Amino acid sequence: MSVNTVTSYSRFSDSLERELLDTANQHNRAYSVLEGLGMVASFIGRAASSFGRYLVQVAEALNDARARDARFTGSQW
Repeated sequence: MSVNTVTSYSRFSDSLERELLDTANQHNRAYSVLEGLGMVASFIGRAASSFGRYLVQVAEALNDARARDARFTGSQW
């Protein structure tokens, strides 16, 4: 059920496609475009939130590494 959105190369991810099919099968009714857009929006929100958490973890790891390096070299951070 890969749905073309803007170009022939942009498609739904497997997890989003699976979620859309599960929702359509559970409710046993025709699929609504507004529900689909809501799912896509929530999927994008979850992806952005997890990417933000990843960036925070990377920044914390870099700061920790810099602090450790400063202790060994004697420089101030």
